[in-house]
Amino acid sequence: MKKFILVILLLILVSGLGGFFFLPDYFSNTYHNEELEFVVPSGSTLTAIGNRLYDQGVIKSKLWFRYQGEEIATKIKPGTYRIPVGISIEDIYEIIQKGEQEIPIIVTFPEGFILYQFAQKIEEAGIGTADEFIQATEDYFNDNYAGDFDTEQLYFSLEGYLFPDTYHFSPKQSVKDVVRVLVKTMEDLWTEEMHDKMNQLGLNKHQVLTIASLIEREAYNDEERERISGVIYNRIDTRMLLQIDATVIYGIGEGKEHMTRVLYADLEKQNPYNTYMNMGIPPGPIASPGKNSIMAALNPEDHDYFFYVLGENGHVFAKTYQEHLRNVANYRKSN
Repeated sequence: MKKFILVILLLILVSGLGGFFFLPDYFSNTYHNEELEFVVPSGSTLTAIGNRLYDQGVIKSKLWFRYQGEEIATKIKPGTYRIPVGISIEDIYEIIQKGEQEIPIIVTFPEGFILYQFAQKIEEAGIGTADEFIQATEDYFNDNYAGDFDTEQLYFSLEGYLFPDTYHFSPKQSVKDVVRVLVKTMEDLWTEEMHDKMNQLGLNKHQVLTIASLIEREAYNDEERERISGVIYNRIDTRMLLQIDATVIYGIGEGKEHMTRVLYADLEKQNPYNTYMNMGIPPGPIASPGKNSIMAALNPEDHDYFFYVLGENGHVFAKTYQEHLRNVANYRKSN
């Protein structure tokens, strides 16, 4: 009996020592699964901060947080902080001494967005109104691009000049700052090699961006961008109408509205963007092209295709009109 009691006492002692070495690590780690936005109001105490972190599942002990952080209790600064996943309470002590941290406004502009959609995204993000953004693009054009290309027939002067990507904007940035970033990102994309290629094609940047925007709106995937580019150049070179539905959609909507279906009557409505009625490329881009579409516009595939229609896994291309009609009939049968 005495031997049994001794064993029990030894187990309790070992468990206590294990806890002594284990608990500090346990209490010093954080346990939240997602990055946390944490606000420290002015006048907050270490105890109050610990209580809130405990309630939000970040830490396991309010007492340990207060005990370990006694040295920084008077150094806490108010602000809005990001608490990453997997950090220690020591890291939290450092974070809450830094003062106000700026939380970026993250906005994603998909490839193929029109300028009007950029404006709507900016309004949704709370940076400014859509009208303010559109006006800022016109102001930027007047200050930096005026005279570079004719805008008389354009609905928006900088259509196609805003680079589609994900951006992290500062809450302090104005809509004018945002426009400058979007345009500058597009400008910085262009290399000396791209300019050389443009000159070899006998085009200017406005024309390249226009062709790239057509590719952006027409291509089903990256693999066919250069092939569609080749079709566009083949039609231009042989004085064929481009007959691209996306240009008709852009023209009828005046750069704002998107139709999901084009009727035959729409193809007969005259406007500068109707490539069923007007020869050559439209007066300007019909969307913001991504890098792949711009590169495709600069590097058209060399082939004899003049037609394409949507198939099961992308477009089906044809060299003759008769072949194209068969492809169209096959498409209609399968839908």
